[in-house]
Amino acid sequence: MLKKKWILKEFDKARVVEISKNFNISPLTAIILYNRGIREDGQIKDFLARDLSGMHDPFLMKDMDKAVERILLAKKNNEKITIYGDYDVDGITSIAILYKYLKNMGLEVGFYVPDRMVEGYGVNRDALDKIKADGTAVIITVDTGITAIEEADYAKSIGIDFIITDHHECKESIPDVYAAIDPKRKDCEYPFKSLAGVGVVFKLIQALDSSEPIENLMDEYADLMCLGTVADISPLIDENRVIVTEGLKRFKTTKNIGLKALIDVSTNGKAITTSTIGYTIAPRINASGRLGCASTSVELFLTEDEEEAAKLADSLCHENTLRQQTEQKMFKEALEYIEQHPEIKDDDILVIPHENWHHGIVGIVSSKITEKYYKPSILFAVDGDSAKGSGRSIAGFNLFGALENCSGLLEKFGGHELAAGLTIKAENIEAFRKKINEYAKGKIEDMTLVPTISLDAQIKVPYITIDTVHDINKLQPFGVNNPTPSFSVRNIKIHRISVMSEGKHLRMTLYKDGKYLDTVGFGMGDYYSMFREGDYIDVAFALDINDYKGFQNVQLILKDMRKTEFKDAR
Repeated sequence: MLKKKWILKEFDKARVVEISKNFNISPLTAIILYNRGIREDGQIKDFLARDLSGMHDPFLMKDMDKAVERILLAKKNNEKITIYGDYDVDGITSIAILYKYLKNMGLEVGFYVPDRMVEGYGVNRDALDKIKADGTAVIITVDTGITAIEEADYAKSIGIDFIITDHHECKESIPDVYAAIDPKRKDCEYPFKSLAGVGVVFKLIQALDSSEPIENLMDEYADLMCLGTVADISPLIDENRVIVTEGLKRFKTTKNIGLKALIDVSTNGKAITTSTIGYTIAPRINASGRLGCASTSVELFLTEDEEEAAKLADSLCHENTLRQQTEQKMFKEALEYIEQHPEIKDDDILVIPHENWHHGIVGIVSSKITEKYYKPSILFAVDGDSAKGSGRSIAGFNLFGALENCSGLLEKFGGHELAAGLTIKAENIEAFRKKINEYAKGKIEDMTLVPTISLDAQIKVPYITIDTVHDINKLQPFGVNNPTPSFSVRNIKIHRISVMSEGKHLRMTLYKDGKYLDTVGFGMGDYYSMFREGDYIDVAFALDINDYKGFQNVQLILKDMRKTEFKDAR
């Protein structure tokens, strides 16, 4: 079990008091805002508002005018447009939204999702040939395409106009296409760079229908936009914060028949939060792309038939169960590989190949390996002479930059700072392991490999109330760059301690200052053997409200715990 470093943030007490008074929020909520760097009155007003005034002009994006021009020309000339998207939730929701919108415009529209198992990530020539043969004049990529330089050249050579909408990191050169929309382009002056792919698609829709009130567009598309944005782990600030807020408002009353069916079979009536989306709904959508055909998920969001929607939703749930079983097996095999290959244990980046792995699931397992060892990891599914990999990183290490440094050994790659996909010849995996670890030596320090818990405040037990939680929740939605607030309590007694779910999770009742606190530690069952009733501990946690049969109480969601050193706790 990795020992974590707790970091208690510092704040200006006088400014916190001012913020609390000016905006009628608790001092604790004011501390959280301050800790997020939201300290000026104007910033705070905008952050708390979360309204549509925070949406930027779509024409600030480079090439947006060109994209609009070409789509309107396609409508005028009765040309077919095919939407080419990625097979993850962001890509699937992007396809569904743009398909619906262009259909409503009166355009002839198709969509194409590459088969992960056969074609892999991104645009490929065979797909372009099929799309051309189907009578397509224009391809619009969503959530992919910004690194497809050769493929874009090929599309041009066979008479297809190419419009890219993407949000991934760009390489030195941009594909030579009719329009390339990506806020991360160096020559793009768009003020917010961290939209998900589905957010970029929405900006295109805004631009195509600039006369339509944005409220109406949100009514139609905010739920799917919210789903794609949260699932892609996009930072919940600026426009993303508005998108997710608007989407969450509309989830329970969604007009999308397919989304409603999926909510019905997966959530058991629970409230829809960013956590519900990330851990319950999104995995079911991703499962179709990982194990089967992602088109199933697209069809779910496009269907107008309730019976078909129910069948498709059930199918996704079944696929997700199979995915979970495969994932557990692969994770066990990855752990065995590390034990059997001591030469990699001291590596800063864990590179793990395996011949019998499902390459649609290596990314999930890589996340679990990175979480367990707190090191960047890259897992490869080896198939003959080739291997497809997926990697996850830790805060402070740019995985995409590391892959760029190793590009000479790779067939193709793409992704973000914290996540990436790649293809390599199997014979080059060991050379890649050595090269990327050589690169990491100058980039990763020992302290980088120590997981940290950032604490917003050390809180007194009497302040842990339902009203406190409600006040803090004014800062929702929580996610990347606006994480769920974390707190600590020192020197608190374990009144009761037990495990649940076959030892997987920890349950405790804590006691201090005349108050008992229910506490749950998800995935922390291992702590049970290290602590006993009567121990005095320090706890790091988030706050939640447990609603059981209409009775509400505050619940601590445990992040870490350690025995109190009394000399430091007085």
